[in-house]
Amino acid sequence: MIPSALIFALSGCGTQPKLPDCLSGVAGGDGPNTTAAAREPWKVGKQVLIGIDGSGSMLGYSQADKSIWQRFLQSINQGTLRKGLQPVTYRIGGGVAEGPIGASVTQAADPCFFKGCAGFKPVASSLETLWTLENNDKILPLRMLVSDLEVNQSDITTMLGSIRGDLAKGASAGVLGIKAPFKGDIFSTDGQIIYKGSTKRPVFILATGPKEQVKSVLNEIRKTLASKGINDARISIIEPGSDVETMKAQWVSGVPTTTATKGRRIQIGGKNYNPAQNPEYQFIRLDPGFTGISVATTKKWTEGAKRPDFGIADLERLSIAGRQILIAGGMQINSIQISGLNIKVGIDIDSSVESGLYRVVIPAGSLPEKWWLEWDRPEADKNKIGEKTEGFLPLMTDLSEQIAESANSPPAAVMCIALQN
Repeated sequence: MIPSALIFALSGCGTQPKLPDCLSGVAGGDGPNTTAAAREPWKVGKQVLIGIDGSGSMLGYSQADKSIWQRFLQSINQGTLRKGLQPVTYRIGGGVAEGPIGASVTQAADPCFFKGCAGFKPVASSLETLWTLENNDKILPLRMLVSDLEVNQSDITTMLGSIRGDLAKGASAGVLGIKAPFKGDIFSTDGQIIYKGSTKRPVFILATGPKEQVKSVLNEIRKTLASKGINDARISIIEPGSDVETMKAQWVSGVPTTTATKGRRIQIGGKNYNPAQNPEYQFIRLDPGFTGISVATTKKWTEGAKRPDFGIADLERLSIAGRQILIAGGMQINSIQISGLNIKVGIDIDSSVESGLYRVVIPAGSLPEKWWLEWDRPEADKNKIGEKTEGFLPLMTDLSEQIAESANSPPAAVMCIALQN
């Protein structure tokens, strides 16, 4: 005789069907795509092409605590030489790469380098010019741009258009940043003065080239900076992440928290679904008074950098059969938080939203590092203007996306939610 408890369990199985695969229909989920260009046996050069932004927006570094600025420049020289590379330096601006101006970047310690005196002509920013130099069909060069990276969307488009040739050869990228003493005028991306005086302003080394060269040189420069007493350098290495596992939702909560019940069986389309049978989904039932939900890739959330939605995530509705991607009507992303490698997304929800399957998709390369958010200055941000750089976040996320797309990397995160209203 079959025990009654077992009969009940078996009969319940048919009323709680399996939900579709959380990754169903997600772009980039097919693994790496090695292009013909990436397979090409590109030669690795022995030089590093260094471009220093010679525009007036950089003047304040040379007018403040010169010892910090000089140590920063010296570390670039020494870090490259220690890796057996010969630095070839150019002054970038006005659509021209002026030089080579010698092996040493320390000429930029002279305020005339940015003022336009003592033999230097005044120039406007043209950061993309570095990627027009020495485009040898057989060599993938290492390039490093020294700049405040104050860029608008037009600048970003132009820069990425110039960098794309190296990316097609399989280039990786990296960025190193410090906050250096600055004294003078800070300009917005449209040339308006937005700050006058003394501050600690971000300055960056943006590098592209062979993966191991980018990684080893930037790390060597960071170590050299530390030996000179500059210990707060930030660094990010950006390379195709075909071996990185896509993050999934690990936590969900109602907004306010008392207006939802999570982790319980829910009903969608007249059928019951159990969270135990569908571990890829976070289950939540909305109760009266809700205004939204939060979903995160970790259960143990620590305080992160929070910003309104800045376009890195797609919010979708998944058909119950998993064959269609639908519009998530009545739902809208309102905030993004980054903490370490984890992300939390806040979603506004109308009271009329339908029960169903929803997911937040963050494409490969779109997930920024926390310090990118903290050092970026949105146009409307008036807090600590001098200590942030407008355009840094979109530049880095756009560059990361291009590198990820070149390898057809899997999505950074796909967070699926089974929701009953």
